[in-house]
Amino acid sequence: MDVRLLGPVEVTVGDRRVPLGPPQRRAVLAALAIDAGHPVSLHTLIERVWDDPPDRATDSLYAHITRLRKALAATRISIERRNGGYALEVDPERVDAYRFRLLAKQAQLRACDDFARTRLLAEAMDLWRGAPLTGIPGEWAARMRYGIEQQFVGALVTWAQAHLSLGRPDIVVTELTPLVPRYPLAEPLASMLMRGLYALGRGAEAVALYARLRRYLADHLGIEPGPELRALHLTILRAGTDPLTRPAGRPGLVYAQVTG
Repeated sequence: MDVRLLGPVEVTVGDRRVPLGPPQRRAVLAALAIDAGHPVSLHTLIERVWDDPPDRATDSLYAHITRLRKALAATRISIERRNGGYALEVDPERVDAYRFRLLAKQAQLRACDDFARTRLLAEAMDLWRGAPLTGIPGEWAARMRYGIEQQFVGALVTWAQAHLSLGRPDIVVTELTPLVPRYPLAEPLASMLMRGLYALGRGAEAVALYARLRRYLADHLGIEPGPELRALHLTILRAGTDPLTRPAGRPGLVYAQVTG
């Protein structure tokens, strides 16, 4: 039994999806699930579900909660009245967004080595099914979506750094190539892909990637890439983009050379 927010809002029991109803009802569930196990006030719930609450928003909220309770009756999840609000009673680790944050936080611990870090972050990334809160309208959902996506990008960067340190640029390039275009403003992510490409002897592709990013930033924001990415680009140019002329050594050593 799981509550899923990292993609379409769903509740699953085994392979079965629990019918939850229309987007607004799913928004109520998401507004509770993001604080699983803790009461959320009526005022906060209404603000999360409606940008411009209707006159009878409280009655609408009660109706949605009643129908959600019926939908969840066959699961181990319940919605309880607590402290003047409502709480989604479920183990927070059964909520994918909570588990994602927990795994990402564990991967950041100093005691965690690169092997453990890649394992934890791979588990976290496997929870990702698309844009968080897909199909949920409103400003609150948009803010949550943006914040969770930033956490996802940060986890990707840490995951890539660990793999590059372990001498696995091929894995980094395979995973990041389709993702970097989805997050064109995430320069650290582009940096990891450029480092992976260079370590594989594909420096020309790394330079081309930088050129695309620079063009995107100029066209959409009127700015240049940041100093770290510009320095990496210059380092690759100076070292040579031809794999025959790049420094010899293991991929992990090449990563170290373009990191400094």
